[in-house]
Amino acid sequence: MSASAKPAPRGGFFLQVVPALLYTFAIFYGGVTQPPSVGAPALFQQDKLLHAIAFAFMQLVMLRAVRYEGQKLGFRAQNLLAFGLACAIGGLLELVQLTTSYRSAELLDFVADAFGAGIVAAVLDWRAKKRQETCAPPAEPEG
Repeated sequence: MSASAKPAPRGGFFLQVVPALLYTFAIFYGGVTQPPSVGAPALFQQDKLLHAIAFAFMQLVMLRAVRYEGQKLGFRAQNLLAFGLACAIGGLLELVQLTTSYRSAELLDFVADAFGAGIVAAVLDWRAKKRQETCAPPAEPEG
């Protein structure tokens, strides 16, 4: 193996991709089922915060799947693709909610989804950049 070749993520398809598929299914299931009619606890009334948290985690599981399936891409491209997938899933969920009589599609829900995924993507990109800077050999002084 050459020095530039990256090792394949451990665990294979089942541990790298299936969690993203299951999490997406869970998000859709929770997003299109009829909510309980009883009063929700105070935390569940913070709808936009929950959207941001759910899609922050979505970014992580999507990134694992994208890193497995797109091993030839650089980290930044993988991270951006995972962000795009998370946003697409959030947008699609809002469109599906338009078809139900008991859910509402809201632009601010989509914005919260994108915000949550975007924060995680930005932090991961920043960490990768910092790691790359610390591993890079020092530049030779010009003179």
